[in-house]
Amino acid sequence: MDGTNKRLEDKWFDINFLEMYTRSCLKTFGYFDEILIVKKRIEVLKNVLEKQYLSTNDYAEEFFELNTTLESIKEYIKLNLVIEKEPISICIMVKNEERCIKRCIDSVEILAEEIIIIDTGSTDNTINIIEECANDKIKVFSKEWRNDFSEIRNYAIEKASSEWLVFIDADEYLDEASVLNLLSTLNIFNNHKLKDSIVLCPMINEANNTIHFRTGKFFRKDSGIKFFGTCHEEPRIKGMPNSTLLIPIKVDYLHDGYLAKVQSNKDKKTRNIELLEGMVELEPDNPRWAYMFVRDGFAILDNEYIEKTCLRFLLLDKNVRICVNNLQNHKFTLSLLTILGRLYLRECEFEKSNLIIRILDELIPNSLDGKFLAFMERFSKLKIEINTLLTEVIEYRRNHEVDETSLINTQGYHIDYVLSILLFETGNYAQSKKYFDFLQENHFLEELFQDSSYSIILKMLESVED
Repeated sequence: MDGTNKRLEDKWFDINFLEMYTRSCLKTFGYFDEILIVKKRIEVLKNVLEKQYLSTNDYAEEFFELNTTLESIKEYIKLNLVIEKEPISICIMVKNEERCIKRCIDSVEILAEEIIIIDTGSTDNTINIIEECANDKIKVFSKEWRNDFSEIRNYAIEKASSEWLVFIDADEYLDEASVLNLLSTLNIFNNHKLKDSIVLCPMINEANNTIHFRTGKFFRKDSGIKFFGTCHEEPRIKGMPNSTLLIPIKVDYLHDGYLAKVQSNKDKKTRNIELLEGMVELEPDNPRWAYMFVRDGFAILDNEYIEKTCLRFLLLDKNVRICVNNLQNHKFTLSLLTILGRLYLRECEFEKSNLIIRILDELIPNSLDGKFLAFMERFSKLKIEINTLLTEVIEYRRNHEVDETSLINTQGYHIDYVLSILLFETGNYAQSKKYFDFLQENHFLEELFQDSSYSIILKMLESVED
């Protein structure tokens, strides 16, 4: 069976089937100890995040024909559902990770039969910290860094000896509550017919509370699965894209490697962009690398290149305008649409951005990303309107310095107040402060408001230099 199928297609991995089977057994035979094995499996399967993996329409009748002995049922459950636990190799690649390597090791040590660490040239205190752990499970190997993450990870696979491989980055650590979930969930797949194409994905919790659950981290060594890609690498079978079955599970990794202070120290963005550019050249027809390249390089890549790249992997017919019916269907479609929408907003191309917003809303109504683009479009238009208003007020003030008929202030200070507010709202803080200082010196603000309703703005402007 092709590992890319969206379901595991196995009754013993189908929660609905297992629940029906449990009820049928209890109704026919009453309680017996082995039924706890079935119930335990149901609980473990609930660790799979997306339930479409756990459904099948193939309910064979013989599973419900319980006109047999209790002993045969017990044996049948043991044969199909009792899982032998297999050892785990934890694989970590490091280079100058003194900040976080001990935290990472401590979080996974209890799980591991062995901890394989591949050092790619640390010059800080990383290796000393690892040695201070004094843990017999740890095996450290050195490997020259040649701008290829997959090469290092695949080297770890060679050095590992356990059946299950668990990859974790040095700047990640396993949430304490996830330890039991990981052990039980890995082992439940030991006897699945697709076990050699299954790759399990943890929930990676970023420091900014973003969660990713499509990054393959767990698979079996004997499966022959290897990593592919110099950056943002993916597990593949014989190098074929989309050849594995990625299944997200309730196992939490905590990750802080993309905090601004960490990135600036390691210059991760620049490194990733350079590596991804090479992957785009290597597999020019793969939307994975195109998306990741324009995503990571969004701030520095040419606008025309970003638009051209997104449209190339979005449009079915390049000669027809983008619309729902003219979209390619792959797992990066929504991501590329969002990138394209952000680009159009950055360039204030509102007709184009509005089209993308409508497409996203048609595909996934009220989605966070679609609403973000819609709100930002409205905000951008308001900013333009405010700047236009500022220009009008400046022009008006230039031609109306004094007006003896004014019932508020004949010197036009109330117009200066409008200017000070608009300058503040458009980010011209130094000029705004000058106007507010002038109005305060002339006691106009007190006269206009007769309260301190403007004090918040004044407090925000206190630190602005003239």
